[in-house]
Amino acid sequence: MSLTHLDAQDLVEIYGAKNVMEADRLVLILGEENIEAIYRATTMSSFPTAVEAHYLVCVRADDKARAVELIEAARNDGAVSSDGAFL
Repeated sequence: MSLTHLDAQDLVEIYGAKNVMEADRLVLILGEENIEAIYRATTMSSFPTAVEAHYLVCVRADDKARAVELIEAARNDGAVSSDGAFL
């Protein structure tokens, strides 16, 4: 994942995915809705979660609300599992 279009200072962590495939799928889903997103592997998050999230999905702060809606819809539709957690 490249930060060529996303300034790292503008990014916020919004979701902790359990595995790399799910993180990649979420980035693709968000991209289809014109929300630039990246994921990054980590062992720690800025926020504690109920699950051990190893891949943090990040978007611009301005896109956070819409991205959360889209991820919730993807979880409800079964496009991604509910094993991850919102941050």
